[in-house]
Amino acid sequence: MSVVDIKSKAQFDALIKENPFVAVQAHATWCGPCKAISPMFNKHAGALSVPNSYAFARFDTDEVPDLAFELGIRSIPAFFFFENGDKASDLAGANPPALKKAVEGLSEKAKASSSGGGDADNKTTGGLSTNEDF
Repeated sequence: MSVVDIKSKAQFDALIKENPFVAVQAHATWCGPCKAISPMFNKHAGALSVPNSYAFARFDTDEVPDLAFELGIRSIPAFFFFENGDKASDLAGANPPALKKAVEGLSEKAKASSSGGGDADNKTTGGLSTNEDF
């Protein structure tokens, strides 16, 4: 799956509503580090996207300034990772190892979620239940 080019805040809002997991790159055409890391982001998108579950998107901060403002972008490139419509984490700068770790981590969550995820929930809670007799 390819990277979705976001052209409006409304398009972004729809994307994070339709996909439980989304990785977003904020960039600008004039930004050298953005140009350097974009091919890596595209490569991760091709390898890790999960249709209707894990999407990759990017937007130009000059073309969609209201989204840049909402995300609080101070420098680019910047990456944002969303889970179920909420920002879960972000990453500033062109840091290939950190980007790889972040997108792979979200991919694991997307795969666990799309395969039922029942066991994944127990692992994160340690298998505890609220139905305990004390």
